[in-house]
Amino acid sequence: MRNATLVNGVPEYDLIICGGGIAGLGLAHQLALRGDDISVLVLDLLSRPLPPGAFKVGESTIETGAYYYHGILGLYDYLEAEQLEKNGLRYFYGGGHGDFAAREEYGVRRFLPAKSYQLDRGTLENHLRDLVEADGCDLREGIRVKDIEIGTPHEVTFTDAAGTLHRARSRWVVDAMGRRRYLAHKLKLDRDWRGPCSSAWWRVKGKVSVNDFVPKSNARWHARIEDDRWQSTTHMMGKGYWVWLIPVAPDNTSVGIVSSEAIHPINTYGLNYEQALEWLRTHEPVVAQALEGHELMDFLKLKRYSHTATQLFSTDRWACTGVSGAFADPYYSVGSNMIGFANGFICRMLEMDRAGTLNQEYVDHANRYLLTLNDFLTDTIQRGYPNHHIGPIMALKTIWDYYIGWTTTDPQFYHELYLDPTLSKIMSGVISRIVVTQARMMTLFEDWGRRTDTTGYTFEFIDYIEHLPTLKDLHVRNLPPKTDDFRMILDNTREAVDRIEELAHIIFFLAVRDLMPEQMARLESAGWINTEAIGLDPDRWERDGLFAPKTARRDFARHRGEIEGLFTLRPASAGV
Repeated sequence: MRNATLVNGVPEYDLIICGGGIAGLGLAHQLALRGDDISVLVLDLLSRPLPPGAFKVGESTIETGAYYYHGILGLYDYLEAEQLEKNGLRYFYGGGHGDFAAREEYGVRRFLPAKSYQLDRGTLENHLRDLVEADGCDLREGIRVKDIEIGTPHEVTFTDAAGTLHRARSRWVVDAMGRRRYLAHKLKLDRDWRGPCSSAWWRVKGKVSVNDFVPKSNARWHARIEDDRWQSTTHMMGKGYWVWLIPVAPDNTSVGIVSSEAIHPINTYGLNYEQALEWLRTHEPVVAQALEGHELMDFLKLKRYSHTATQLFSTDRWACTGVSGAFADPYYSVGSNMIGFANGFICRMLEMDRAGTLNQEYVDHANRYLLTLNDFLTDTIQRGYPNHHIGPIMALKTIWDYYIGWTTTDPQFYHELYLDPTLSKIMSGVISRIVVTQARMMTLFEDWGRRTDTTGYTFEFIDYIEHLPTLKDLHVRNLPPKTDDFRMILDNTREAVDRIEELAHIIFFLAVRDLMPEQMARLESAGWINTEAIGLDPDRWERDGLFAPKTARRDFARHRGEIEGLFTLRPASAGV
């Protein structure tokens, strides 16, 4: 990278990144790794050393976000040596009362085929700051950004730690200042999310491990997991809430309460740590008990945390990345995914701008893609909150969500299809076959939960890799390394869409069998249905075209057996 130039005494850069957190630093390092010969200024309020253990929330990654760090930013050796490998997402359903060992568990026995990590944000961002300085970026710490004037060039006004006022100009400017959301507010592009959820979280010294919630004498419970449950992002699930346990290297623990405001308002747990503990004693007493004796490191809260925007990128050469733009619900640990997508778009737009090919059509594509993804994720996740206590419904919904994410969205990131509007449009055409089905399935899960607090099904443990070979196959075939064989990716996606359509049949049949077994004869007689007409009102089935399928009948008996085999009937349901 090169140095800024002085124009009338004011330094002028190709790019100013306002915000030196993981999104801004990741963007700067990504540009350097690409070999872009540009000048970059990174401004951040905080100065090194950033504190380990209790710095920022957002410690958990999943496969796509982890790939952004280890595959695109080249941090594999660092992550393996200094951070914790994550043992997947893990869920314990049913609410916090009763024997913890009896709670239905959804997770994995072993580490997943694709890497993911639990991050100590302080140590990671210290490392990234060292890297971007070594890259040749101009990194300024202890800086407060006062204003960003959009223009040609842009002008950023900021003060240093001594309070001295400075100005710098740039061709491009990126807002990576997190929840300050400076550009979104200034340009009136911010938009609050319509379905409010809130959270309070804190870090404690020492390990708080779900392994300790069950006596060692219960050898069967402990033996069903080969790798350490402690290294998972663990969710304790109850009606309208989830409580997380996330390990933070080397031996600290992040704990959080996340809830639907309609069911558990933040004023019932978010005032202070004592109130949060009292809430846990009521809803998740085993967690409250496990926290006894652990030293509190911090306590934070955020009401109505999700947000979106009307625009994230502009042909006027400004952009937003990370939380400064849009923030999806954290339930699936997708924050780093969204950073990877946003920074990929920004890198491509800078490249096109230097080549003189950046245009409104491309910027529109980038805005549409990222905002649609953000809003889809938040809507999909938050519609499930009222059912968090119902294990079979949530397990099936999570399986459904994994089929969608691992086969339609993640491959576009791994193979950079999202960056190409033409290829992305072709992919969207293939995926469009299940768009209506997706909407129908979200309504199905909601309606199923409204009709019962407990289904006729139960399970002890679902391993979403070993017990779901169809999902595992679809997942593994789409993993990196990046391929330019677009036809192969399309073939994989077409097969995934077929399997997703089958999965819709299977889940629908399970729901009907649970709620209205007398209707099963109609479905079994039909065999193959129109998944765009799925619903739990039998009076509408004929009218909506349920028995007029739009695709050719397929034999999905093996797939059906795979999913149905995850569950057993509760004793009261066995004779139905």
